[in-house]
Amino acid sequence: MSTPTQRVAIVGGGASGALAAVHLLREPRDRGALEIDLIDRTGGFGAGIAYGTTDPLHVLNVPAVRMGAIAGRPEHFHEWLAERGEPVAEEAFVPRGVFAGYVRDLLARAEREATDARLRRHCGEVTAIVEHHGAPAAPLELTLADGERIRADRVILALGPLDGGDPIRVPAELKDSGVYVADPWAAGALEEARRDREVLVVGTGLSMVDVALTLCEGGQGPRVRAVSRHGLVPRRHRRTLTNLRRFHIPTETGQIEPIVAAIFAQICRVSQQGDDWRDVIDSMRPVTPALWKALGTAEQRRFLAEFQRLWDVHRFRMAPAVADRFEALQDVGRIVTESNSIVSLEPHGDRVRVFLRIPGATDLDLVEVDRVINCSGAGTDLRRQAPPLLAGLLAAGAARSDELGLGLDVTPEGALLGADGTPSTRLFAIGALRKGVEWEAIGVTEIRDHSAAVARQIVRTGETEEIPLPTELRAVPAAAPTEWEAA
Repeated sequence: MSTPTQRVAIVGGGASGALAAVHLLREPRDRGALEIDLIDRTGGFGAGIAYGTTDPLHVLNVPAVRMGAIAGRPEHFHEWLAERGEPVAEEAFVPRGVFAGYVRDLLARAEREATDARLRRHCGEVTAIVEHHGAPAAPLELTLADGERIRADRVILALGPLDGGDPIRVPAELKDSGVYVADPWAAGALEEARRDREVLVVGTGLSMVDVALTLCEGGQGPRVRAVSRHGLVPRRHRRTLTNLRRFHIPTETGQIEPIVAAIFAQICRVSQQGDDWRDVIDSMRPVTPALWKALGTAEQRRFLAEFQRLWDVHRFRMAPAVADRFEALQDVGRIVTESNSIVSLEPHGDRVRVFLRIPGATDLDLVEVDRVINCSGAGTDLRRQAPPLLAGLLAAGAARSDELGLGLDVTPEGALLGADGTPSTRLFAIGALRKGVEWEAIGVTEIRDHSAAVARQIVRTGETEEIPLPTELRAVPAAAPTEWEAA
């Protein structure tokens, strides 16, 4: 029996969606043609928010030799740069816009070299996915905001992080006037802010660092005051590559303390050998999902409340040159970071009054600035912050949130779990939507592996005459291992 053409729709055309398409096009097929519909709401295929910036000050926070986007080839990006006549050191931190060009080139190359496969690009926003049960072919129908409809056999959700929205209620007047900037990555969002005298940034993570460097470029721009409840700022990368090594991490109890103790013990060991904590944090990356799953839900919630921010500032670090610029601006008072909570915002002429509270204090601190810029990060509650597409899937029972509500519940292979826990054979997720299940899910390392695994699932299933539920996707609880070793 001949195998019909299989149609796969990828929702989200940023780096995640583009890499899903790349791996689908590259996946060997014994028979049957493949049609891929890659859908992006902005039409900026291959970049997304993370790599859409063209500011050369915005660089990757992973060394070039570890940023390869092809599964099993972490050095591929470094090799690509050399092939183009732009060789860099293995430990170099390259502008993010260059990486976007790399992803686009991978997609174009995979498209040219694929046999019996076709890629179509669509600019639009998917608002709904409906499954037509019993349909003999293309049982999924995607509806776009402009009314266009796309039929598919399988769908990969590559939507990126949830939109966090505003961290506090913002008067409409401040939004309408542009005094409050909800999205610093929107085109032209920071142009007027460059001419301000004083700007308050909500958040002290890597997004804040990018915004602050852009505003203060060339010694011009406003004074930047960045606030968050914790006031912690990302640590710096060292100038040489970290050494990755295995070490024992016990998980028998399913609790955080033994894991934390093992990490600190390893930091002490490597410090005696001339290395530092960065080697330990980076060595944990391959097994972080397994460690996360070994914790019970209560312990995972405890991690989010007590340890997450400390982990984030050590895990997501500033490139050395970025840290140099940032610290130099701090030294001259151009950038100030503080531990403060924003209580409210109030329009005041063409400026804004911000009421702040230091943690543990009762009195409020009033500051007046020209502009407030939101860098508070991605959303953390799918139940409240789901876009219409995901809200529809949840309401229909075709998907369910993970137990923490950070994203979708999925199998190890990325298949969505329905409301009753049944794994889907048609709906898959890659990237940030899997954070609640795997924790380490937003980096290129994870996205390329997600993409490869989902591509194998789709191509393998599509080449069978029927679509039975694969054995490895059945919901059979596995016994928790007694220990993990970091690779």
